[in-house]
Amino acid sequence: MPVPASSTTTGPRRLLRDVVFDKLLAAIVDGTLEPGERLNDDELCKWLGVSRTPVREAIAQLHTYGLVEIEANRYTRVAARDDVVHAEAAQFLAGLHTLAREWGAHNLDATTRKRLSKSLKTVRQQLTVHDLAGPGGLLDVQGELAKASGNALLAVTEEPLRIRVKFLRPLDADAYDWDSLLAAADELLVVLEV
Repeated sequence: MPVPASSTTTGPRRLLRDVVFDKLLAAIVDGTLEPGERLNDDELCKWLGVSRTPVREAIAQLHTYGLVEIEANRYTRVAARDDVVHAEAAQFLAGLHTLAREWGAHNLDATTRKRLSKSLKTVRQQLTVHDLAGPGGLLDVQGELAKASGNALLAVTEEPLRIRVKFLRPLDADAYDWDSLLAAADELLVVLEV
């Protein structure tokens, strides 16, 4: 007897290490796992309900993103915040985002352009009231332009760097130049609405 075909459509399958990576990334970004906190493989395996291999692979990827520090035979821990590293990463990311605007804006279809404009207007409101979510939202919109650039190397370089900059971002509203961020959002709105 032939096996009947499934009538439900399933999305693309994801590797377990990618699922574990996403969960650990979310826990680091939202503060569940705090800077400097040691990461114990056994505890993470128990928490996530997976074996050691996907946990180690996810930690290795988080290490390449700069979110985890590893010292062989000593520790694995969430990276500490570092203003110098943040400044360097933010400067490099700004250069990549310049390319992303230049290369990605003309590749956007009308639906994506409209969605990004809407997101950017929300970000602009956040920046106006000095909401700490605003700078990260602005980076994410520019990340969408990097994906739209059609340049795979730009996209795969931009994403981990953007995540690193967001992780290392200042947590004090006084540390931001809100006027410059608003100007950048306005400039990007003009690019998107052309």
